[in-house]
Amino acid sequence: MNQSATSNLHCRILKASNWVFLIISTILLQCSNENSSARPSGTIGYIQQLEEDDWILKTEALYYLSENNVKESIDRIIKIASDNNENSWIRSQALTAYCKIQKSSSVPEILLSFSSSKDIKLKKGAAESLNYIESNQAEELALKLTEDESDSVRYQALATYSNMKKQEAWPLVDKMTITLSKEFIPLAAQALLNVGNEEAIKRLNENSKNVIDKRAFIESLSKIKTIKTIKVLLGLLEQTGIDEPNYSFIISALSKNKKEDLTNSLSDLIMTGRDPAIFVSASVITNLLQDPQLGEKLRLSIKDSTTPKTLEAVMIALGAKEMNPDSNLDFFVNYLKDDDPEIRELSIRCLSHCQEANLYDLLEETIKDEENRVSLAAMNALMNAPLEDAPTGELVSYLEDALVNTDIVVRKTAFELLGHAGNADDFEPALAMLGEALSGLDTIRREAVAEALGSIAPDNGVANVARRQGYVSKWMVLGTFLNDKEHKAFAEELEPEKSIDFEKTYPSKYVWALQGNQRRDGEKAIEREIGWSEASVNKTNGMLLMGPLLPPPGTFSIAYAVSDFTCSKDQELLLSLDGDDAFKVWLNGEKIAEAIAPYLHRQSCVAALENIKIKLKKGKNRILIKSANIENEWWVRARITDANNRPVELF
Repeated sequence: MNQSATSNLHCRILKASNWVFLIISTILLQCSNENSSARPSGTIGYIQQLEEDDWILKTEALYYLSENNVKESIDRIIKIASDNNENSWIRSQALTAYCKIQKSSSVPEILLSFSSSKDIKLKKGAAESLNYIESNQAEELALKLTEDESDSVRYQALATYSNMKKQEAWPLVDKMTITLSKEFIPLAAQALLNVGNEEAIKRLNENSKNVIDKRAFIESLSKIKTIKTIKVLLGLLEQTGIDEPNYSFIISALSKNKKEDLTNSLSDLIMTGRDPAIFVSASVITNLLQDPQLGEKLRLSIKDSTTPKTLEAVMIALGAKEMNPDSNLDFFVNYLKDDDPEIRELSIRCLSHCQEANLYDLLEETIKDEENRVSLAAMNALMNAPLEDAPTGELVSYLEDALVNTDIVVRKTAFELLGHAGNADDFEPALAMLGEALSGLDTIRREAVAEALGSIAPDNGVANVARRQGYVSKWMVLGTFLNDKEHKAFAEELEPEKSIDFEKTYPSKYVWALQGNQRRDGEKAIEREIGWSEASVNKTNGMLLMGPLLPPPGTFSIAYAVSDFTCSKDQELLLSLDGDDAFKVWLNGEKIAEAIAPYLHRQSCVAALENIKIKLKKGKNRILIKSANIENEWWVRARITDANNRPVELF
């Protein structure tokens, strides 16, 4: 639970009667545990915060300093309490903080003055502050205040008096709580809990159903940390919808109790076997108490009659890593075939936390689930499973149903899992099953299949996958020739454009210029001889990455790529090209296209031309590309399709 979310200061606009409970609840959630022995690091800051005009900041500081017994703050706190110009409620909170820190055995004069004040807020503050003074005088004053004309003072005094006298206070508590106005139930709840006898608890539970301000009621209960309080809170949790804001607030109130008490109370609640009780127990365990022993009791509490909602809550609790999910492995497996797809999906998620589980063995049938959400959950779980568990050479047949699923998301996920967990042994079976997609018209599917196959392809497999998609996959490459920012060499006719001889070498110059930032003026070019070399596309998407294939540098450079192929007949087809940063293309010695990417001073500029009509002749044909790069990535790509955009394999 995100506790900081409760600190929203919209409470400024609420009615004054609710401010007390909202701000205190906020502070309780933010402050450190009261049992901490170490002095909090923010002490100085909170002392300074007492000087703020903002009542919320001041209240936060008072709570912090009193909870942590910061004696250095006591002079400033009593100053606030004594300030007649200060807000009455702030003064009452300051008095309470003062008494908590001071721990006096006698009633201070300022408390006596508050108790006789005509200001209800001050008098109520006096009644609350008496909780922190152990003396007969304090008891007598608390008892006297239970007769005050103000109901709020009387019930606050009753809560204090019952805290002092416990069961001895029952006659008075009984008398004052037989009939209760709904607005005073929160204060009366403290008195009933302080007494704690069977009749008091029974009356408390009855009144809990009539509470108007649940937040105030919960806050009031949270001040008394006993097993009886826990049981009341758990009962209240059963009455509260999980989507209600107060649900998380009750969880927070429960967190302030001793772990041992909470554990015992939850154990008792689980043993009732009631569906709502099991649901609440699972929820509290998930949020507060990851105890494997409680988890075992939860698992044993599940019956055939258990509702899906409760079963789901139990599985979430048991599936947490802190709950030793491996001890519940068989339990999760049992629900892989549940009638409810949500439960099946949840069982998969729980199993994914089991370190001892071989998910590939357990989920083989689940991947074929008729509900796509379940199949997806299974494959997503396998993405995080150990790779050594994957069925080597058999992953394609393992994923067969998902790979050909009509749902695009399922197929895509299956392709991703194949690429993730597969290896070269899976390539040929995958190509046999999915190869048709490579030559199909569904671009999304084609690219997904190609990417998956590329992840598991052996050295010669990448070009094969690219070829089936119509990409020119085999090339002869030559480079690099010197270019510049103005593309002068790109505009000039260089020797390879005049004639091509794969046995010939060419003089070349180059200058080192990193990222185009190094000055080139006056720098002497270095000369070398370069020749043609064979190359295949580097990726299944048909890209020919020039950088790894050619001698450096790749910046401010020109290179050539040539591909020869044979046609069985004359035919008209479509040629699509792209590359970084510019290219010219010749077909059978005739220039057919040229493109220069815009904004060449920027990174990753791509020049592209689509569906250029070309005429291929029967027999030998040749494509020549002149590629220019300024800086960064350098690649070219060519794809040939028919009039219907279907790939044509010519290479």
